This record gives sequence, C-alpha cells and structure tokens, in this order.
Amino acid sequence: MDASLVARGASSKALSQVFLKLVSFLANGYLIRLVSNEVLGVVYIRLTLLYATIQILSREPLRKVCLAKHTPEQWPQLLSLIWVSIPFSAALGLCLTLLWTQLLETPDLPHYSVGCAVFAVCAVLELFAEPPHVYLLNKHFIRSPIIVEAVANISQTLINVCLAHYSSSLLPFIFGSVTYSVLYVVIYWVIYNLKKSKEDQMFFEVQKISVSPEHASLTISFLKQTVLKQVLTMGEDYVMTFFSVVSFAQQGVFSTVSRLASIVIRVGFKHVEDSYYLFFAQMLRRGLPPDQQGRDALKTCKETLGNLMRFNALFGLVVTVYGLSYARLALLIYGGKNLADSDGPLLLQWHCPYIAVCGINGVSECFYFATMSQMEVESYNLKLLPFSACFLILSVVLSYLFGTVGFVLANIGNMAIRIFFSLRYTAQYFGGTEALYRAVPNIPQLMIVGVCGATALLSKLVLESTNSPLGYLCHIVIGGLSLVLVLLTVWECEDVSFKTFLKSLNPIKVRTKSE
Repeated sequence: MDASLVARGASSKALSQVFLKLVSFLANGYLIRLVSNEVLGVVYIRLTLLYATIQILSREPLRKVCLAKHTPEQWPQLLSLIWVSIPFSAALGLCLTLLWTQLLETPDLPHYSVGCAVFAVCAVLELFAEPPHVYLLNKHFIRSPIIVEAVANISQTLINVCLAHYSSSLLPFIFGSVTYSVLYVVIYWVIYNLKKSKEDQMFFEVQKISVSPEHASLTISFLKQTVLKQVLTMGEDYVMTFFSVVSFAQQGVFSTVSRLASIVIRVGFKHVEDSYYLFFAQMLRRGLPPDQQGRDALKTCKETLGNLMRFNALFGLVVTVYGLSYARLALLIYGGKNLADSDGPLLLQWHCPYIAVCGINGVSECFYFATMSQMEVESYNLKLLPFSACFLILSVVLSYLFGTVGFVLANIGNMAIRIFFSLRYTAQYFGGTEALYRAVPNIPQLMIVGVCGATALLSKLVLESTNSPLGYLCHIVIGGLSLVLVLLTVWECEDVSFKTFLKSLNPIKVRTKSE
C-alpha cells in the first residue's frame, strides 16, 4: 500500500473534518444562546454517551478485523461477521436504553425517554452502512467516507439550528440525530453502487451466514479491548452519568469546552489514526515477528511512525503553550461573557496538554493494534483491566476535589499510562528507540516555543486584562506573529525526511488513485 495514498487520505480526512467541526463549532456557539446548559449537558453527555457506547462496541472490533489484509475468498465470511453484529447491537441498545431511562437519574426535561430510544436506534441503524464502508476503504476509496460524513454532519447541524428557534427542548437534537443516521446509511450504499466493479460483486454474494472461527475469535478479543478503551476514553462521561458528581448545567459547560477541544482530538487525530492504522495493517502481517516481515515495508513503517509521532508531538507542544494565554479569549468570542467567566477557561487550559498526550497516544496505539497478534491483544486487555478500574476511581476522587477539572487530570494520567505500554511495545518491535526519539523536539524548537509562549503570556496579563476590544485585538496580533515565528523556526530546524513527510500530508500535491 502506498504511503502517499494514506498520507493524502489522512490529511484530506483531517482537513474536511476540521471544516465540518468548524461548522458544528459555530452552530454550537449559536445554540448556546438558544438552549440552556442543562439541555446541552443531557444531549452532549447523557444521550451522546448512550449512542457512542452502542456504536463503538458494535463497530470498532469489526473494523479492526475487516480492514486488515484479506483474500477475495474471505469477503463473504467478513460480510457474515458484519451482519451477525447487528442483532448484537440491537440487544445492547435495548439493554442500555432501559438502563438510561429506568435506573439512572432522570433530568427534568420533556422527551428524555424518547431521546434515549431514538439515539439507540440510530446507533444500530448505522451498522447497515458497514459493508459498503469496509469495501470502499479496502479498495482505497479514501474520500468516500469524507463525502458521507460531510453531507450527514452538515444536514444534522442545519436541523439542530433551525429547529432550536422553535423549541429549546431535546426535540431539535432528536430530529438531527435521525437525519444524520438515515443520510449516513443511504449515501454509503449509493456511493458503493457507483464505485463497485463486476469483479468485486462477490463481496456481497453470501449464500449463508458463515463466520470463520479465526475472525470470530479475533473480533471477541478486539471487543474486550474496545470495552476497556471506551471506558478509558469516555470515562469522565460514565462517571458523570452513573455517579452524578456534577449537575447537568455543569455538564453542559464541560461538554461545550470538550467539544471545542475535540476539533483536534476527535477530528484531526482520530482520522489520521484511522488512516495510518489501515496503512500499518496492510503493510505488515499481523502477529508475524519483524524478522519475517518485508525489509522495505518494515523500514517504511518505522520511518513513517517516527515522523508521525514527531508531527503530533510538535503540534501538541504548540497547542499547550498557546492555550494557556488564549483560552479565556477563545471562550469569550465563542460563547460570550457567561461562558468566559465560568470554569470554562480553566477547563480549556487543561485540555491543551490533554490534546498533546492524545496525539502521541493515538499514533502509538494505531501501530500497536495494527501489528500485535491475538495473544498480544489478550495480554493488553488484561493490562488495561486494572488501569480502567483505577482510572474510574481516580475520576470520581478528582472530580470531588477539583470539580470538572478533575476529569481532565484523570484523562491525562490515563493517556500517559497507555502511551507507556504502546511505546514499550514499539521499542521491542523495532529493536530500539530510534523511532520514539523522533517525537522529541530539538533544542532550538523548544527555545523558540518557550520564548514565544512567554511573550503570549505577558501579552495576556497586560492586554487581555484591559477588557477592551483594542486590547483583545493587540493580544491576538501578538499571538499570531509569534506563532508564525514558531512555525518558521520549526520548519528550518527539521531534516529532509520530516519535511518530505509534511509535504506528503498536502492533499493537493500528492497524486493517488483517482476516485
């Protein structure tokens, strides 16, 4: 598989998703002025957690199995695996919906039970798009998921905003969720029918449901792993939902700030991770030791992983330094004075180092999961189990001590532990730490980031404290100029390999398979 193809796919996904999240970001900034923080907390924490739990547990193990390298004769077995997952998803959705509506604390909002049922049905419905999704990605039609998510996301956002003018309840978000899921499934099947070839018709020729023991066993292993990873990834949402440590209104502020940070965490990093998981999974054979892999493939993967980790590390460093100086101003522009004068700025400041560790963790784990054997997957699951329990306990304790900031602190600790395990595996796999050291910025880069960060912090203390439009404008200009200086210095201090990698991320310059 061509690395430039994956680079273009990753960059195209990241750019398109940044655009989509920017649209969603602006719409949410508008919605803050139309609906209460309590409604936002219920939608973005309680209902979204229900939807995400069903979707991720049903879909992620399948994708890890189906997106590896397979022969054409194995396609019917993979398709059978996908169809079998739908009844599992429906049963899971029913159980969780009953739990959400009957056992958990119920918010004093109309249509809550209807919202739970609809969000659960939508998560199950989207599984019907998995066959064309798997087919299109295995055929390297990287742009197809981008088109689907673009149309579905923009339509959902428009529905939310338009209906919020007439109702400040949960109804706009319920109709928006239905719109997204229906369009998601329909568009995927339309694109598949436009892209499919006669030779690939056998992909959907399933005479009877027949799942191979190997695929079933691997899927179960990934399911165990996904459960633990889901707890670690959205642990704060589970704690808020099951322990009620903060009010729904506080959850609304937390969700607003988290969604602002997720423009990077769950958009850029997530899609880069997905694209390079596909790259590593198809370049290297799962479970085979390095000395039995192709030498060129091993060298390419090692160099790609090192450059990818370096890119994310530098990006996270810059975000952390500048986030300290511009968090409050960003929230003031986004959500107004009420959001800026709440716990929002402190939350956003702590989310910045969280973004940095998420970038490193995502890249290291995508290589880890793409190459380890089933036995190593099971071993990793056993290691995650005690850490998942410790993370939940830590989240509860820190949330009682520090409020919603405690959730961010617990997440940073969780990511640090996961990074340790995945980097140790990577060092053992490549027989050294050369790829890992690529993530460490050099001295000139650290110095320029430190100086420019201190300048931005001084600007915050002097100019932002004036609370005047002119002071805010001057603060933004100083930050923009210093950021340009940082980027120029980082570029000049890099080697040819990293510069070539960065150029490959440009979706315009890299030629790939035409869609």
